[in-house]
Amino acid sequence: MLIVVPHLGGGGVERVFSYLTMHIVPNHELIFTLLENRYGYYPIKNSKIYIIKNYSTLTEFLKSLLTFYRILLREKPVAVMGRRKGLNLALLSFGSKIIIRVENYPGKPMISGLKGWIPFLVKTKVLYRRVWKIIAISQKIKECLVKEYRFPKDKIFVIYNPCDVQFIRNLSKEPIGDAEKDIFKDHVVLNVARLVKQKGQGHLIRVFKKVNDENPNSKLVIIGDGPLRPYLEKLISDLCLEEKVLMLGWRSNPFKYMARSKLFCFPSTREGFPNVVVESLACSLPVMSADCLSGPREILAPGTEYKVERLREPEYAEYGILMPVMDRKLYNAKDPLTWQEEVWAEEIIKLLRDPRPLEEYRRKALRRAMDFDAEKQVKKYFEIMFNTVEKGLLFVSSQK
Repeated sequence: MLIVVPHLGGGGVERVFSYLTMHIVPNHELIFTLLENRYGYYPIKNSKIYIIKNYSTLTEFLKSLLTFYRILLREKPVAVMGRRKGLNLALLSFGSKIIIRVENYPGKPMISGLKGWIPFLVKTKVLYRRVWKIIAISQKIKECLVKEYRFPKDKIFVIYNPCDVQFIRNLSKEPIGDAEKDIFKDHVVLNVARLVKQKGQGHLIRVFKKVNDENPNSKLVIIGDGPLRPYLEKLISDLCLEEKVLMLGWRSNPFKYMARSKLFCFPSTREGFPNVVVESLACSLPVMSADCLSGPREILAPGTEYKVERLREPEYAEYGILMPVMDRKLYNAKDPLTWQEEVWAEEIIKLLRDPRPLEEYRRKALRRAMDFDAEKQVKKYFEIMFNTVEKGLLFVSSQK
């Protein structure tokens, strides 16, 4: 299988590709074609890697497409997977069946004018109609593709993102530094995510001001980096939380911090399938997550109905706590807490005072994480290939 991606940096999807290489079925090979010579911390095992030029203009795209065709002729793969810019290249392949992997909750098409409708119709009515099967990474994504995009239900298969539970648990046992030990002496509320508006760290910092006023022995630790960092640092300073909210930046092993925390808070406003929620469970860390679209509910409350905007109070689900979704705005320190932030603050305060519910979730966490274990999930990808390999399969991955 040939995988065409912009790079192999530190994102969640790159982690999925890493798991594919570590749990590949015998007699199969993965080949990566990158648009940028950039790597993250996820191991890529037993795989050949090509580098082709990234593109930003039509001329550069045509050159990249030509290089891509040369690689196809040289390697003769039975399957091709692409994402983001790699998707554009892969969709222009020919002579093979196509499978799309949809990674983000697509929502209703937001289109206006001919400049919006023409590309949308070309993709959905021409290129995507050639698709033979679609892999959705959550049940809610599948529902959206059927309802809003009119894709046939029988073409869509749900395969959750894999999680290498044993690998994560081994990393979670690594020691932390002496300075970090002082941090984790207190009750630590943890967030691990890229610092972007969608992930909701601004809301969480505002929430934590009230939490820390009630529980001075608590700390909020945020692991990750991104363009929202200056805003978050100013918010922390304006709220006088410099000693209480700690931004550790990017860490190659976030799992050792998960294993030492009290509660994982995930106020994201939009997801496809949040790998970090399953990884927290693999570290036996209780999870409090927004009931956003999509993924958290299917992990923490399997078989139940999404509420999203209708959820107004904490829902104690089977494997974690589901919370109201934040309003997606960037507030400053002087703005009063929103009603959603008030609900989050009161619930965290309650759990830090009486941690018995967290201990119950901690006991269940690993069992739930095993449902997403990499060996189980990766097999599903190759089962689809096994059923189609003789027909010539083109395997494509798509975001919104």
